[in-house]
Amino acid sequence: MNRALSGIFSVILCLFLAPSLGAQERGPANATQTQKTLDLHAMGSSPCAWWLPVDRANGSFDLHGKVNELRSDGFQCEVFVIENSESANSYENFQKVLEATKNTNIVTWAVIVPPAEGGAKTLPYRLDYVAWSRAFAKLSLKYKNFRGFNIDDLFAAEINEKTFTRDYTCKIYAAKKEVNPRFLFVPTIYDLDRTIADRLAGCVDGVMLWWVNLESTAGLQSILEDSRYAVDGRFPVYGGVYARWTSWHKQGNPSPAIFKRSLEDTCKYSDGAVIWQLSLDPADPLLAVAKTFLPGGSSIYAGKCGTGSLAGKY
Repeated sequence: MNRALSGIFSVILCLFLAPSLGAQERGPANATQTQKTLDLHAMGSSPCAWWLPVDRANGSFDLHGKVNELRSDGFQCEVFVIENSESANSYENFQKVLEATKNTNIVTWAVIVPPAEGGAKTLPYRLDYVAWSRAFAKLSLKYKNFRGFNIDDLFAAEINEKTFTRDYTCKIYAAKKEVNPRFLFVPTIYDLDRTIADRLAGCVDGVMLWWVNLESTAGLQSILEDSRYAVDGRFPVYGGVYARWTSWHKQGNPSPAIFKRSLEDTCKYSDGAVIWQLSLDPADPLLAVAKTFLPGGSSIYAGKCGTGSLAGKY
């Protein structure tokens, strides 16, 4: 081959190979490739109720009554927090929840607390989060509606951040995946930039990103949109919305108007919504708002929460 033909051939070869080389450089961050292996709407298409089967009026543990209320209200997803064994939030009671919901259409999620919130008192596995992950995954083989688990406030305190290094977080993820690859690990965070996304990518099945302003929605859309670009398709982002006052906001519950707008933005700009401490009291105005987002409700996002979001549009 003469020098002229050789030069032309080299140019053609480079042009042919360039797209495939570029794809290789993007690696696992490539959104199209990653989404094929992700469940982007594991929380469901309507808000998931973070609740406690205890009657606030008298403190009694009313499991079946509360499950029946969830069903009659139309909720298809619920979250249960496991804390120390002396409270209604015990691991034993969580297993009762699974038994009570196993023949329903209610998807169940478990939450365990980090070291800074009393994880050392949470039986039976205390601070062995790899053991928790493995045990939960085994339970999910028995209870098909047990969808996944969450570790609360993953980086919210120094001891939590030191505990959940990338290496340890990946071990937690690997433990459940070895038992049941379809069982999910979706921890709680409050900030999500590129650094955090890189730290979690490949070791979580998503995150719950919580909006902590109970008095305004200003900035919520931007935070959720920015999180999508930080994640770049590597895992889904579920928005958390508060339905009750907290230790850092004792002024009371959010107003129905703010609660409604928070859910609207969350349903539009994230992959699904979780409602913290939602009351099942029929007289609670926030419950009435939440029900408008359930299938058949009056909200434009009823039964469509997350499905019309920025997910899949990276």
